Amino acid sequence: METMSAPAFKEQMAGDILIAEDSQTQALLLKKMLQRHGFTVTVANDGRQGWEAVSRVRPILIITDIQMPEMDGYELCRRVKADATLQEIPVMLLTSLSAPQDIIHGLECGADNFVVKPYEEEFLMARIRTVLANCALKRSTGKDRGIAVEFAGQRYVIDASRRQILNLLLSTYETAVKTNDDLIQAHKELKSAQAQLIEAEKLQSVGRLAAGVAHEVRNPLAIMEMGVSFLSGQEAGEDEQMILKEMKEAVHRANSVITGLMDLSPRELGMHEACIHEVIESALKMLSGELAQGAVEIVREFGQPMPRLRIDSGKIEQVFVNVFTNAIHAMPKGGRMMIRTRTKVLGAKDVAFDAGDRSGVRFREGERVIEVTVEDTGSGIAREHVDKVFEPFFSTKPTGKGMGLGLTVARKLVELHDGSITVRNRAEGGAEAIILFKSL
Repeated sequence: METMSAPAFKEQMAGDILIAEDSQTQALLLKKMLQRHGFTVTVANDGRQGWEAVSRVRPILIITDIQMPEMDGYELCRRVKADATLQEIPVMLLTSLSAPQDIIHGLECGADNFVVKPYEEEFLMARIRTVLANCALKRSTGKDRGIAVEFAGQRYVIDASRRQILNLLLSTYETAVKTNDDLIQAHKELKSAQAQLIEAEKLQSVGRLAAGVAHEVRNPLAIMEMGVSFLSGQEAGEDEQMILKEMKEAVHRANSVITGLMDLSPRELGMHEACIHEVIESALKMLSGELAQGAVEIVREFGQPMPRLRIDSGKIEQVFVNVFTNAIHAMPKGGRMMIRTRTKVLGAKDVAFDAGDRSGVRFREGERVIEVTVEDTGSGIAREHVDKVFEPFFSTKPTGKGMGLGLTVARKLVELHDGSITVRNRAEGGAEAIILFKSL
């Protein structure tokens, strides 16, 4: 192993570098970069001009883009390597390396090196120095000692066959692509985790705010409601009665919003053993009027026997009321709501790690759970809304028809019971909510 001396390195840098680049902006930036490092530069605007300039300039290095009009970078490189008087000039390809075929084409046309766009100045200059050093070593060592390589200031002579080098090069590239894919996936998971953390903090802030101001807001609302009720009992014209009616409805809506916000605030649960089927039936009974009015058929597929749960029945009943209400509203012209229950032993896929999950709920492989699935035959969830269904105050209903807290509250209450809830579209049409509880 040998280190190249400074004088030898300076000597090999003498001469022009030819740039073949159809983007004038990129060519100018690259030219100025090379000039800052002491090189003289000739620029060609496409591959054909680059080929015409090679014999005239006799550059010490050709840096060429691949995608160019008239003649691409591969063809320019192929012509240089096919000419006995020019083939010793190293050619560096500028490429995105989007597929393995890129590197195959580069090897096929005889390229000496690749630089991936976008590149950093320090990296590009190190790569240029390496290419020039390798060329100088090749001239000084000849061909009988194998392939001379200069890397990181050190000299190596490689006696491996071309097939061995190609296999190593392709396997290295494959590893680099895999590493890059892993980094992209990790970046996506990190962004997802950050977004969910922000949402979780926002939800906690809403809950704390609601708990702090509910008393102060409810007192004025109660006074307004009493005043409206008193005035409604007095003699008044038709217009006045209509205004009072709207005011009373507005006060009721405001009270409903406060109640919904209060459900987001931390609270103690009254835990006791209960049957999940009884809780579901109680929620359906509360919605019997809406179900009849909306012409919604209920289909039950209850698993038997079903283990009991330790839950706050009132809170889980509210979860089902919110989920059922969403399903009913998704079928304005009537339809069918299917409710399925079963016990299930979780497999590896069911407990896959989610980097963005901030619920604190963790299921384990082999754990026995109760699964409740609620399906509707509505139009499903719009693709752009799927990731927003649990966001507080998100609603596709007209103003005054929905607060956008139903599923937000449902998820909060389920997670307080160490359970989970997911909502997604069905392949057959409509949507489904899947709720998991840990069984006793």
